[in-house]
Amino acid sequence: MEATVGNLVALTREFFTKHWNAEAIGCAPPEWSGEYCFVGSMPNHERQGVYAFVKGDQVTYIGVATSKGGGRYRGHGLGKRFQAYAKVIDGTHTPVDPRLIDAGAMVTIGLDVDHAYLANALELYLIGRLETEHNANRP
Repeated sequence: MEATVGNLVALTREFFTKHWNAEAIGCAPPEWSGEYCFVGSMPNHERQGVYAFVKGDQVTYIGVATSKGGGRYRGHGLGKRFQAYAKVIDGTHTPVDPRLIDAGAMVTIGLDVDHAYLANALELYLIGRLETEHNANRP
């Protein structure tokens, strides 16, 4: 399937229809953030979850940011993972990873620590269905 932002959102809704019990959990499933172009605070930086690099309407890369959830690393996720792709220079997040420089923006979907295990499954689900430019090791 073509890796568009619209397909990313549709597949995510399909995933949560199969794997999210809103009644038991007590809330609706999370949704993708708007585009983050590296100014200000990154959406969902304090949560674990999935991120996607986007270039216009195209998704170029999908990744996951989770931790084992214990000890001093409890809750490490999207913000910590983003540090591998960008550095703060003069108060602005400046991409240093070629995949992110090429994309120009990213979107995130964050999960509470108790449901962060779903991020790994969501990443696999999306990578297996979307033909992204940089996810060469698709299942």
